[in-house]
Amino acid sequence: MSKDKIIDAATSVFSECGYHRASMDEIAQRAQVAKGTLYYNFPGKSQLFKAVVKAGFEDIMERTKTVIHSDLKMKEQILRIIRHHLDLFLDSRHFAHIVFNEMSNGIEPDVLDELKQLRREHVSFIASIFKEAQCEDYVVRDIDANLAAASTIGILESTCNYYLSHQEAYSREDLESFVFTVVAEGLFKPLD
Repeated sequence: MSKDKIIDAATSVFSECGYHRASMDEIAQRAQVAKGTLYYNFPGKSQLFKAVVKAGFEDIMERTKTVIHSDLKMKEQILRIIRHHLDLFLDSRHFAHIVFNEMSNGIEPDVLDELKQLRREHVSFIASIFKEAQCEDYVVRDIDANLAAASTIGILESTCNYYLSHQEAYSREDLESFVFTVVAEGLFKPLD
């Protein structure tokens, strides 16, 4: 589908060039679509940028929903949620670069507001998982689920950002274990 090709190409171009230097011409060329097709699907660069970010966050939320609707034990659910977030940022380095460096870099205010809303929805989604864990008595203490979710996402993003420039020092398993330890020991009762 040309829309998926456009989003993939745009992710690479936005990551490599930055939002402001990225051009719709370059995106159309990389996607191997006519400019008319590009503009038919995305009327402007800011809408395309928003679609790239939205696709990434929707992907991680869909993967997470699959995990929490499974019969896995809480420990395995938390591990998989962490793994899916790491996958998003480490397997799609272009998307990671956009999230870490371009999401507030002079983007039009209306699009920036929509991107902030996407982040709030992502935090709320993770917070709902923590609230459910509180109801099931997995959480050690009374916590604000929104703060816990924002902190967990921040830990994941910061850890991934650091790892991308220090890959020789850590393995993927090191990251997973570190984030799980920080989150699980900070929030949850011992998970079996």
